[in-house]
Amino acid sequence: MVETTGVEATGTEGTGAGGTSAFFTSYGGRRADREHVLRFHADLEGMVRLHTHDHAFGATGPTLEPGGGWRSELLRHCATTRTLVVLLSETHLNSAWCAREWWIVEERVRRFRDDGAPPHHILPLVWQPLSGPLPRVVRERQRLDWVGVPGHADAGVLELMLTDPTAYQALCYRIGALVARSAAVGLPPLTEALAREAVPAWDAVARRAGGDPDGPAPAADEAAPHERVTECEQDGPDARGTVGERATRVLLTVPALDDPVCWAAFLRRLGELRRDRALNPLYWPVTVPAPERHARLVSHLRAQHPDSHALAWLARAVSETAGAPSAAAALRALLPQGRPSVEDTPTDLPAP
Repeated sequence: MVETTGVEATGTEGTGAGGTSAFFTSYGGRRADREHVLRFHADLEGMVRLHTHDHAFGATGPTLEPGGGWRSELLRHCATTRTLVVLLSETHLNSAWCAREWWIVEERVRRFRDDGAPPHHILPLVWQPLSGPLPRVVRERQRLDWVGVPGHADAGVLELMLTDPTAYQALCYRIGALVARSAAVGLPPLTEALAREAVPAWDAVARRAGGDPDGPAPAADEAAPHERVTECEQDGPDARGTVGERATRVLLTVPALDDPVCWAAFLRRLGELRRDRALNPLYWPVTVPAPERHARLVSHLRAQHPDSHALAWLARAVSETAGAPSAAAALRALLPQGRPSVEDTPTDLPAP
């Protein structure tokens, strides 16, 4: 844990585009409630200043410096801010960009404050009522339901703002105190390169389609399938389940992938086959349980590349780094009919 004191510790070292914000407000963009989000952000900024210094400031999308690149600016703020204040809504949870913002701060916490002791640098609260499944990383974070009036978390902060101004101001004051406490504990930044490579902390695309934000889509006999088994050869190692599920089960048969050194080599080789689009072991830690780790890796690759490439790369990498020719053959058997095998799949594909 890194401690800092004084002005620097409260996010006051500069109030322009180059300064470090005391907090960053992450929300799912909707035109209908944009002005209310900005009002909350401004109200919270004022309360943080009451608890710290007059120049403490917060950042969020609409407050970015005009004319800049919004993606790079958002990544920079998430990689440097003291605290992430998350306004949970269905729009937020269905946004892959919001999931990336969460991942960047979560990764900084994991690297620099793995003791788990308070104060905490991710502060989620319900902005509008939630109806779909919460991603695991969200479920595991204590929401700020307890700092407001009883029952406000069911309706959300937006309703409280519009129906009970006194309770809303009290809530902002209490959240401001939590932000100030968090900002007083240094959280070193993530490098620009690592921020650019950020991956979503959950599968927002799957959630938006009614699937599991933390795992593969349901099997073909459960609800509506997100993939068609018919695109694969039916005489493969296991004709049950979707392509991703079957590839995941193949990887689970390779115990060498549970070894940190082999796992890192496996990811590096996949990155080389994807023309050095790295799969950094820090993003895909071997400490994650194997079923979830392999399922998310397969899903990640298949979301960005055709099956013919993703499966071929997996087969080649598992053969070359884990010494598992049988697993490689099983993955090759999953290739769509008529597509090239792993031996003739090009490794010099254009960058995705």
